[in-house]
Amino acid sequence: MIELIKTDAAEINIDPKEVAVYLGYYSVKSTDDKTKELICSCTKEFLEAASFRACIAKVPVKLENGVDLGFMKTESRSLQKNLSGCDFAYILAATTGFDAHRLIERKSLISPVCGMVTDCVGSAAIEAFCDKVNASLENADFLRPRFSPGYGDLSIEFQKDITEFLETKKNIGLSLNDSLMMTPVKSVTAIIGIGKEKNKCTGPGCMICRNDNCPYR
Repeated sequence: MIELIKTDAAEINIDPKEVAVYLGYYSVKSTDDKTKELICSCTKEFLEAASFRACIAKVPVKLENGVDLGFMKTESRSLQKNLSGCDFAYILAATTGFDAHRLIERKSLISPVCGMVTDCVGSAAIEAFCDKVNASLENADFLRPRFSPGYGDLSIEFQKDITEFLETKKNIGLSLNDSLMMTPVKSVTAIIGIGKEKNKCTGPGCMICRNDNCPYR
């Protein structure tokens, strides 16, 4: 069964530190005052435009001769390592919506700098939303880091399998173009293993995690 989730923008906490990292700064402290003000104003505008929606389903996991999730099969060794020891996984798709997508496009036309900052705000926003969804799930402490198509040796082509399985176009307005890129642009698809022991990783999803020593990578 596919569950639909909608979260009010007021409940999403976009960390300026995360935005600064996406912009290429080591930390928010290393940014100048003008950039800090721009991050703040772009964050406000983005949250006013965003519509945080997700759909999610629980599926069985079989790890014989690759990974079998029922609706898709893959020989990805990276995903197999991430899901090792899991009997079930959540399949997730999430988006910040078309108004946020258009805001990024409009800002980029008006000012490349504002467009870049707004884009980075969007990246931080979708990850914050996914973190919130993760925390609301049953057995949240046992969930593996989010693993998305395009990470490790899992082909980005599996975006199609996930979006079709979750019927994302109908459920949350998320679709793929011919290059398998998602629209709206600040969207995520992911596989989240349900482990039998408490998660040793407290960081973000595998796509943006910088911990090379994580046992789930």
